[in-house]
Amino acid sequence: MWGASYLFMRYAVPHLGPALMIELRVLIAGLALAAFVYAGGKGIDWRRHWRAWLFVGAIGLALPFALIAEALTVIDASTAAILNALSPLWATIFAAMWIRDPITPAKTAGILLCLAGTAVLVGWTPTPITHRELVAAAMSVAATALYGYTIVFTKVKLKGATPMATSAATLLFAALAMLPFTPLDRDLHAVPALAWWALAGLAVVSTTVAFIFYYRLIADVGPVKAITVTLLVPVFGMVWGVLLLGEPITAGRLAGCAIILFGCSLILGLVNLPSPSRRPAG
Repeated sequence: MWGASYLFMRYAVPHLGPALMIELRVLIAGLALAAFVYAGGKGIDWRRHWRAWLFVGAIGLALPFALIAEALTVIDASTAAILNALSPLWATIFAAMWIRDPITPAKTAGILLCLAGTAVLVGWTPTPITHRELVAAAMSVAATALYGYTIVFTKVKLKGATPMATSAATLLFAALAMLPFTPLDRDLHAVPALAWWALAGLAVVSTTVAFIFYYRLIADVGPVKAITVTLLVPVFGMVWGVLLLGEPITAGRLAGCAIILFGCSLILGLVNLPSPSRRPAG
């Protein structure tokens, strides 16, 4: 479902524009998740956490969502989905800077591999990359940096908030942050029906339902195992792009995706570096 978000955005953004598409995505999903939280009888502690939620909504959701949506007006869904896998790289860097989480040799190797994979993905193309494509790729990478920072911020500042309440509240604050930048004079009658269906899939399937499933997964198997599902996002993003958008499978795309995913696996501790064997003394 998360991988499909790039398919939905790639189709809807030419018709709705980046700002309006993201505004509707976070507003619909935020209202739906808030209704889900209140229906469960848990409520949302607005007074205690609203400042942190506002920051996460604006900087951790609205801004990166808008950057990715803008990038998708130039690059394809497969490339954007693969670049999204860089979030653990930035989370590792910011955690080391902020909360002194040590960067192990495995994490260092993972960071270097992620950077190499990004270079392969962006640089190894059948035709020379244009300036606009390079800027769009940089916007996608910047979005992952914001995701990484927000992960650490949430860990530090929102320890007492429940994940579902945080999701609902930050999405609603993201809608509030996007509102001043959302054009209200767009001719919505000219938007084709399939673009509205893509928006519905983006807001309901790839955001609301995916978040509910994700937090249920955290409760069932724990956060460490649950976060590994993010490694499937670029894989399915590429699959949906190839199957439904006709995007090509290139050697650079496959190689870049494989290198980035292996680097993220090292960062997340899913793969361990081989330890040097010790020879017996004498």
